[in-house]
Amino acid sequence: MSPCRRCTATSRPARPRPRQIQPRSTLRVTGAQYFAPLNDLDATLTLGRGIVREAAGAGADLVLFPEMWSTGYALPIDLRHATPIDGDWVEGFREIAAEMAVGVAITLLAEHPGGPTNTTLVIGRLGEVLLRHDKVHTLRYDAEQHLTAGTGFETCLFDGVRIGVMTCFDREFPESARELMLAGAELVLVPNATAWNPVRAHQLEARAFENMIAIASVNYPGDGWGQSSAYTPVVFDPDGRPLDPLIARADGRPQLVPFRFDLDVIRDWREREVWGASHRRPDAYRRIAPPRPTD
Repeated sequence: MSPCRRCTATSRPARPRPRQIQPRSTLRVTGAQYFAPLNDLDATLTLGRGIVREAAGAGADLVLFPEMWSTGYALPIDLRHATPIDGDWVEGFREIAAEMAVGVAITLLAEHPGGPTNTTLVIGRLGEVLLRHDKVHTLRYDAEQHLTAGTGFETCLFDGVRIGVMTCFDREFPESARELMLAGAELVLVPNATAWNPVRAHQLEARAFENMIAIASVNYPGDGWGQSSAYTPVVFDPDGRPLDPLIARADGRPQLVPFRFDLDVIRDWREREVWGASHRRPDAYRRIAPPRPTD
C-alpha cells in the first residue's frame, strides 16, 4: 500500500480553511532537478514528497518538477503506468502541499479515455488543484505518439500571480507562450525532459522577452541535461541600460534550484513597455489564426 493512501471520506483530515492572499512583491519558485525512479509510482511519490518538504522548509512558495515525474519519463513510455488524476499518487502531493502550505507543480502520465496525457497539475497551498495542463505538442512520430495531446493553454491564480504551463516541446512553438500571454499569464512554468543546449536556453529567453512574462524551467539532471533556469522579461534598467534577463541557471547536478521573481519590477515593466500585447496587430496575422472578438 502506498504510504499516502487516500483517506476515506470520513477519516480524511480536513484541509485548512482558505486564507486571504496578500499582494506579493516576490515569488520564490524552486525547481526539483532530480532523477526520478523509473516506472515506480510509490518511489516517485515518496521521493517527490520529500523534495517538496525540503524545498518548502528552505522558503519555496512553489515547487516545480520536471516532465512526467510519475514515471521519470522512462522510455519507451509504458501506458500501463498511467495514473488517475483523482488517485492515490496525486492525492499524496495534494496532502504534502497542504501540510507544508506550499504550491506544487507536479507532472505525471495521466489516465485518459483516449490514451494517457502528459500532464502538469498546479496544486495550491491548501492542496487544491488549480490548473491542469496536458502537453499540447506531443511528438507524433516518437515516444509520445500514443498519448492524447492537450487542446489549449489555460492559466490559474496562485498567491495572486497568474500562472500558465508549457511542457517541454510546447516551448518550441511561439504560439504557446503567446496564448498564455493573451490569457494574462505573468509567470510560465516549463517542465522538461530533454538534453539541453544554448538554442533551447535562448528560446526561453525570447519567449520571456517578447511576451513580457517570467519563465521558470526545470529539467532532469545529467551530463548535457539539467541547466534548470529562470528568466525575467525585464531587459533594460530605468536608464535604458541593457540587463541580463537570466535570473539563475543550474549545472547538470541533482539539486534544488531556487528562483526569485521580483513581481513589482516585472509588473511595472509590463505596464509601461511596448512588447507583449500592447502593439499587436491581430488583423494582420490572418495566416496564424482568425482574429478573436477580444483582440
